Amino acid sequence: MLTNNLTAPLILIVEDDDQHAELIQRSFAADPEEYRLERVCTLASAKQAITRLTPGLILTDYRLPDGEGSELVTVSAGQWPVIIMTSQGNEELAVAVMKCGAQNYLVKSPESFAVLSHVIARDMKSWALIQERKRAEEAVRQGKREWERTFDALPDLIAIMDTEWTISRSNKAMAARCGLSVEEMIGRKCYELVHGLDAPPACCPGFELLESGAMHSIDIEEKGLGGSFDVTVSPLTNEDGRITSFVHIMRDITERKAAQEEKLALERQFQQAQKMESLGVLAGGIAHDFNNILAVILGNCSLVKQRPEMAVELVPEIEIAAERATDLCRQMLVYRGKTQFIPVPVKMTDLVGEMCKLLRPTIPHQVEILQNLENDLPSIHGDASQLRQIVMNLMINAAEALGENHGEISVALTRVELGRGRGEVDYLSKAISAGDYLCLKIADNGCGMDDVTSKRLFEPFYTTKFTGRGLGMPAVLGIITTHKGALQFSSQPGQGSSFLIYLPLHSPDFVGVAPMEVTAAKQEGGTILLVEDERQLREIAKALIEELGYTVIVAANGKEALELYQAGAREITLVVTDIDMPVMNGYELCKALKKINNALPIILSSGFGDQYDTTQITAETISGFLSKPYSFEQLGKALKGARVTDEGKDM
Repeated sequence: MLTNNLTAPLILIVEDDDQHAELIQRSFAADPEEYRLERVCTLASAKQAITRLTPGLILTDYRLPDGEGSELVTVSAGQWPVIIMTSQGNEELAVAVMKCGAQNYLVKSPESFAVLSHVIARDMKSWALIQERKRAEEAVRQGKREWERTFDALPDLIAIMDTEWTISRSNKAMAARCGLSVEEMIGRKCYELVHGLDAPPACCPGFELLESGAMHSIDIEEKGLGGSFDVTVSPLTNEDGRITSFVHIMRDITERKAAQEEKLALERQFQQAQKMESLGVLAGGIAHDFNNILAVILGNCSLVKQRPEMAVELVPEIEIAAERATDLCRQMLVYRGKTQFIPVPVKMTDLVGEMCKLLRPTIPHQVEILQNLENDLPSIHGDASQLRQIVMNLMINAAEALGENHGEISVALTRVELGRGRGEVDYLSKAISAGDYLCLKIADNGCGMDDVTSKRLFEPFYTTKFTGRGLGMPAVLGIITTHKGALQFSSQPGQGSSFLIYLPLHSPDFVGVAPMEVTAAKQEGGTILLVEDERQLREIAKALIEELGYTVIVAANGKEALELYQAGAREITLVVTDIDMPVMNGYELCKALKKINNALPIILSSGFGDQYDTTQITAETISGFLSKPYSFEQLGKALKGARVTDEGKDM
């Protein structure tokens, strides 16, 4: 039916014969579908109509007064379908019309006019399908062009190759890096172009891909291509899921690796600078304290020279100053976390409770101490005096952070189990080993610390206190390290500080030499081989040992001592040797002597604190240990203790 509905398809009829135009109109009028018709009589008027209308189809006579209707096929340029009608059709004309791009060719007759609307409807549907297919094909072509542009625009070196490493496709970056055109890459072997080899190298990720069927990546350095690359291969499969080829992508990471190496170098330089700064602070602090101590010693020595009669009064002052120096050295070793102790079971609940009670009178009354100490906690193995120092230092610091203000110090002790999945880290962000721990938490709501203070908290001799020496927190850290524990802490200015100390319940055995309850009285004699590379120490130790009633043979190093022992082994009953010596150290000497006489008692001595290297020597091998500096009484106890131990072994 004919309509003015603008949504109905518009048919442009180009027909100069009025009778034929009337028959065409009747055909559409009789059709149940809605159509709009626009009739023109000439080619020129048809061209003009096309400029102002958007026809759904053009139905034109072949022969028009001013030209051939087939010209409208060209004019439409594929925008609308064109059907050609003729009164005298022949096969040659039909072929020519269809070749020029007409949608259909009709011969005018009563029968064709009767079914014309149906033919038009069918051709319009066919045209729509053709256009849809063309659009799809164009979309595919466009997608292919975009993919190819993208493929070639990527800076990564990309190639597609079969399971024999034969390249079937390459992007421009890959070809350029290999010094070839994209076309020249086709059919070449990847390993020939990339590595200059006759077969894939063993490191090629293609092997892993073919074995596992999954994507695989490696980093390689390829001198032939002039750089380092992240190589990734991804499988391509057929309909059956079988790998037929793979995508080989090489990403140049040369600059990234260089940047990473530069960053690491800068970090190492920064760390070294920090170490040197800390070393400077440490050296300055030690020099300050030791200069004060040496001033006392040298001053009293000068007075003794000037006034010998004052020796009885001044020598004890010299001894006190020397003991202060000894304490300072030991505190520095605690800071290193290398002190040694005799491990004993320690009930931390009792220890912490006692320290809270002991410190209560020293803490301002307006500060409340809140205790939450779990009962029935297992004991840990450690040194009670050192563990008390942790509690004391942290609680005193907390009280000083509160000052004259009202506040709280909370002290808690619990048992915790750290598993692998928990991800706990210490104050340096190092992972804390999984296991059972006692967790001591000491926190306050005092002034807190800023970032600068927090970062320098454990530096020796760094202090924010007017009278402080800056060794308290380094000592705390050293004690925790000695006990194989871990430390966490957090602090915010104005919000207080919190310290968590993890002490292992099942800690490794600590090696120590048990103290002997013996006196330094003159003893029954014997010959002692004294090995010490420092001349003054050797002479002083020789004199002290002789004062105890022993005969002394001296050696300046382990080699000399071994030769002396081999020459007079029967008369030597005990060996006292330094550890750190030239030519042959104390460990080497001890091993050599034990091969000659396994029962020979040996005492080790060191200026590095109360410790020795248990990987070099065992506690059962030696009969005692002397930490320098030692007093006459300590020397006597060690010598007698070694003889008592040796006699016990012989029994």
